Amino acid sequence: TDLFAQLTAGVVNLDPDRPDPQFPVKLIKEPGLLSRGGTKAFELIPQKSQYMEYLRLLGHPCSDATKRNFQECFATNATKQFTLDATPTYYFHVLAPLYLRQLSSLSKIIMMIREPVERAEVLYRHYVLAEGKWPDRSIDDLANDFFKAINTDTGVATALQRAADCSSGDVFCLANSWRDIYGFKLMETLENKIFAGGLYNYALAVWRYHYFRPGRLLVMDSHAYFDRRVDAMEKVIRFVYGRPMLPSEQTLAAFGEVWRKVVVHSVPKLTLSTPVRQQLSEFYEQHVMRGLFRMLSDMRDEGAWVFGFDEEPWNECPGFEEFNAAGGKSKP
Repeated sequence: TDLFAQLTAGVVNLDPDRPDPQFPVKLIKEPGLLSRGGTKAFELIPQKSQYMEYLRLLGHPCSDATKRNFQECFATNATKQFTLDATPTYYFHVLAPLYLRQLSSLSKIIMMIREPVERAEVLYRHYVLAEGKWPDRSIDDLANDFFKAINTDTGVATALQRAADCSSGDVFCLANSWRDIYGFKLMETLENKIFAGGLYNYALAVWRYHYFRPGRLLVMDSHAYFDRRVDAMEKVIRFVYGRPMLPSEQTLAAFGEVWRKVVVHSVPKLTLSTPVRQQLSEFYEQHVMRGLFRMLSDMRDEGAWVFGFDEEPWNECPGFEEFNAAGGKSKP
């Protein structure tokens, strides 16, 4: 949400010194089309219904073009306006990279990665405090049900183990494993997705295999963004626009606190108990943290930009020192 505001706030979007196309002023932050039920690949080709709906959700000026003037509209507006979709659920939806490749093979992607236990806790708080979900269920209840779903379905446990056994450099194996995991009933509920969504190594493999292109992906450490927003936005601006920050962008990045979900320690149901936190940490240690820096290193070698991952909470992960010594702070 904070990054979205940094890119679209009027002070930067409408800056007369801005050399780049604008984003739509009334842009929907999370259209959600590529990861919702009912999305169909054959409806995501130009001028088909869901393609036009997506243009409308993005605020694209050609969203209401007729078949007769569609190509003319695109030719006229192609370089006049950017579109931006900030939907976090896209990343772990197994078909999203295929849908997006069909829509736009050259989009730039920013992936923000957060320590997975904290990610789950923050998402739970968001849904409880902002949307009123699960009034009678604590985050411990949801986590226990998540582990129960894994342990009672041998297919899920087998698929997870198969993913863990993939070589960290075998993107095909990891992507296929995530496809298998995503196909289980486990992934049908929001409660389970809160925890399964932190399996970055597996979910990102689908994107690496089907969509990512050199120079068009920025993998960003959310914790570093929170702590060093000016540095982070300097990287984002160079990545998105290929230029230095404008004074308006510098001022906006330096002003005020970074918007983030607030930690609420005073309400027990919103915070993981020590034993459940430990269980989740061990789960993510096996499936995420152990191979995180090998994944980041491989993605950097594949042409991805990287920011952060040079401080806590990543410093205990295997490969931390080697990754940063090789240029984790500065590449590309």
